[in-house]
Amino acid sequence: MTDRIRVIVVGSLGTLLLVGLLIVLYLWADPITGSWGNVSERSEVAVWVAATAVPFGGPLPYIVAIGLLLWAARKYRWPRGRQVAILLPIVFAVTGLGSFAVKIVVGRPRPFTLHQQIAPPANAWKRHLDRRFQSFPSSDVMVAAGLATVLFLLVGHGRGRYALVLFPAYSAAGRILIARHYPSDCLAAMALGAATTWLLWRLQERWLAARAARTDATGPPPGSPRTEARSPDGDA
Repeated sequence: MTDRIRVIVVGSLGTLLLVGLLIVLYLWADPITGSWGNVSERSEVAVWVAATAVPFGGPLPYIVAIGLLLWAARKYRWPRGRQVAILLPIVFAVTGLGSFAVKIVVGRPRPFTLHQQIAPPANAWKRHLDRRFQSFPSSDVMVAAGLATVLFLLVGHGRGRYALVLFPAYSAAGRILIARHYPSDCLAAMALGAATTWLLWRLQERWLAARAARTDATGPPPGSPRTEARSPDGDA
């Protein structure tokens, strides 16, 4: 079995498994989550988890990661750190805006609306733009999954990197416990965030490879250290 066929088979099986899990969550776990929408039923632990999980789906972790990567790139002369630091704002923007685009199209009511008498707007697009009807997928979880995926790919090896899944998982727990999202919203967000970020990573890899190939083909620009290191006569 060639690598390409293996990728297709594994990808197809993974997609079927993901769809199956989403269906199970939609039919079984989502209705249970909706029952937590009543504010009086929330425990102090649930509120604490939700509050501490909020930053995981925001820009703060990205800012910290970008700062550390730029520091490492400068201190240890690590070009890869600078390249990933440039990629992170793109990942944040694409996952954030992408999640809102899907929300507008799907227009799924949030769990807490089950305990409120909310009349949907007569205009379909007003309903889709109403944040109470923007549950699928979770923007916080999708953004967190994007950062976790970048770090996962950056590490490149080692079983410890799989612990990064706890990053979006904790964000998902916070959103579910206060009935802001269904479990299926969060699972879909994790999958979409990981897939989108992997695609952006691959596009950056190809762009860097193409730029390196062009540089090797044309040679270094005049005045660069490589051209000044040796004169045309061969004298150093």
